[in-house]
Amino acid sequence: MFPSAATLLLAATALLPGACCVGNAATAKDASVLHPISLRDYESAFGLRRRSEEEFTDLDPNTQSQLIYGRPGDDGQLLLANMTLYAPDGLPIILMERFEGLTSAVDCKGDDGSMSLTFKSKGAHAYALKTWQVINEDDDKQFLLIANHDGCGPDDERQPYKVSMVTEDPADLTISMKTAIAQWSEVAGSYDLDFGKAALHQTPHRLRPRGFWGDIVDIGKDALEAGQGNADLSKSVNFAVNVGSSGQKTNIYTDSKGRFSIDCIDCYITGSWGVQGHIVVQGFTLQDLTLQAAPQDFKAKLELEATVTSSKEPDTLQSSKEIFSAPIPGAGITVTGIFKLGATVSYEVGTSATFAGTATADFGLSASLPNGAKVVADINNPSDSSATGWQSSSLTPNFEVTKLSASLTLAAFSQPKIAFGIELTKVGNVDVAVTMKLPEISSTLSADYDPKGLCSQDAGASKTGVKLENKADESLSLQIDVDLGDDNTKPSWSKKLLDFSQPLGSECIPLPIPGLGGATGTATSSAKPPAKTGSGDTPTKCTPPDKTGICQNTSKSCAGGAYISGYCPGDDSIKCCPNASTPAPAPSATTCKPPGKTGVCQSTSKSCAGGAYISGYCPGDDTIRCCPDRDPDFTAKRRRRL
Repeated sequence: MFPSAATLLLAATALLPGACCVGNAATAKDASVLHPISLRDYESAFGLRRRSEEEFTDLDPNTQSQLIYGRPGDDGQLLLANMTLYAPDGLPIILMERFEGLTSAVDCKGDDGSMSLTFKSKGAHAYALKTWQVINEDDDKQFLLIANHDGCGPDDERQPYKVSMVTEDPADLTISMKTAIAQWSEVAGSYDLDFGKAALHQTPHRLRPRGFWGDIVDIGKDALEAGQGNADLSKSVNFAVNVGSSGQKTNIYTDSKGRFSIDCIDCYITGSWGVQGHIVVQGFTLQDLTLQAAPQDFKAKLELEATVTSSKEPDTLQSSKEIFSAPIPGAGITVTGIFKLGATVSYEVGTSATFAGTATADFGLSASLPNGAKVVADINNPSDSSATGWQSSSLTPNFEVTKLSASLTLAAFSQPKIAFGIELTKVGNVDVAVTMKLPEISSTLSADYDPKGLCSQDAGASKTGVKLENKADESLSLQIDVDLGDDNTKPSWSKKLLDFSQPLGSECIPLPIPGLGGATGTATSSAKPPAKTGSGDTPTKCTPPDKTGICQNTSKSCAGGAYISGYCPGDDSIKCCPNASTPAPAPSATTCKPPGKTGVCQSTSKSCAGGAYISGYCPGDDTIRCCPDRDPDFTAKRRRRL
């Protein structure tokens, strides 16, 4: 169901604060793992320095260090994550991969508490000894050495060491160090992280190493050399989201009496999403997290079939069904010992209806999102979270009515949800869910009759048919679920970023409706309509949606207000007069449950104590919407992690 392009996910999210426990089970054959890329190779590939440059200052301890991670992706992409690690508790950082070109040998001696470095030149040896011997002056002085070398820690991982003593062997230009392995959960407490960028190059075959990963250093060099001179870091990493398949039939609702059923006969979504993000952590506390997601060639198809077999009295329903929910294959991102990200996609289809009589109708639409649209989530500033470019979405309605004897009001929505789960070890977890109603479509269909021709007065035109009124409501919601342990400064929240409506126009569909206005089952019937109901006749009852009434001549005054067409025998002068004493069922007594909320259905003419009304969760026309309860308890379920 999901193509290999899903492996392009956020190629991104490469680092988050340390954790001895995150990813230790990951193996070198785990395709979700991002691996270290030499900073010297990265800088030389992007023209920041020449690979041949040897600078003694690379031996200096620093208050911060840049760490690059990546993996080969599809279509010649190198998926990157960029982390700036700040010195923990004043412990200065030295990155071995920056000065490794100055050495001829590195021996970590099996991680037994000692390490030796042999230098190529007397100058490099003397500079390192002079710079590093400062820690010998005080037992409390140390520096942090981060190694990315064969034999230093697990394969294809960076390993931090705390260095507490330095000695020399001037005869062979060797420096020995007393070391202790450090866990990332100890030393990665403050950092900035940018993820979601992809470097593109023209020779993707260079990314294929010997074996599965081979020598990760060579992978990084090959990939970056291939990209040198034509790399583009402005691109987002895309991951594919393809759910459902054309022509697959899924029942959404069937009532217990067998009077009404609705099936999804063509419901699916296709396309991809590009994602970028920025994270700031200080002292193992999350300070900032922003996430930007943008659709690419994203399309949704919603086609439903509604069947009313027998219903003499008006009735209503409201139902929804999740037709798919699963992790996105290939969308996991892991930096072993530091960070883990997972993504899931779900697809929900819902409907509400008011129906009477018998009917069979197919309805729905195709929707596509503009490639320039994007949604921005800012965990610190809900007011700065936004959705832009969505109003130019393309909507193409589809309606086909094969049988209708009374009336049918339908509303349906297609609701994909993309959820990202981010684990920050020793910091906590953040879930970011983007829910799109794409869109909710409302259709009111009513049988009608005109003796001169309902939809056209051309010769032979059908005197009966269906009048159709359509509109579409589109919305986009953002839900942030934060679990940071004892840190309560980042509460969970949800926000509707977008909510707009657009009419889809009206339509008249010629349809033979036997018994309506004298129709006999063919669109060109010449049968005359029954005689008009006179003053001495026994009134004929009629049952339009949510009402009861009697059929009478429109020359008379109607106690119930406006006459309603399509529910009485006879010509166009005989229509249904609703009873003034038969009020429509009060929708305000109906509860509604939009995502993460509860509320009641009521008329939009009333004030809503919970804030903005939410469409798509109440029976009735568009004037009846869900009013959420005041200050709802937000308890969003945690997304499944990869």
